[in-house]
Amino acid sequence: MTGLSACEGPPGKDGRDGRDGLVSTWHNITFTVHRDDWQLVGGENQIGSYYWSLWDDVPQLTDAIYREGAVICYYEFADDQGEKVLTTLPYTYYDMDIVEEEGGKETEYPFSVHYSYDVTPGSIAFKLTFSDFYTGAFRPPPECTFKLVLVY
Repeated sequence: MTGLSACEGPPGKDGRDGRDGLVSTWHNITFTVHRDDWQLVGGENQIGSYYWSLWDDVPQLTDAIYREGAVICYYEFADDQGEKVLTTLPYTYYDMDIVEEEGGKETEYPFSVHYSYDVTPGSIAFKLTFSDFYTGAFRPPPECTFKLVLVY
């Protein structure tokens, strides 16, 4: 007895687990940048000044991931209801400080805070820039949590 079978369409790729031969690697790394971890770059209130926190021992951030993979970074914060949420970087939020001037007069100062990041193989730098580069009297940079996702 002879058996015949036929398939319609072109042959598919040979794959493992139905993924057409693609195997990906994921790394999730959480960083907490404490207030003391932020370093001022440039002079206080100088045009172009910002804060940064350098993490130069991230072995999961390989040259292969840097060149051929995906590097995604999230900022974690509490929303208006107190729920933790993640938002992708870069991220900007807007705030207001009230400063007491001479004579007891209070003045409102609106400002924005911009978070971003830079990566190279093996390291990541988180950056925080205040609008108008006001890195002086209002407030120090806050403690922040970032989530780094590496895909290859």
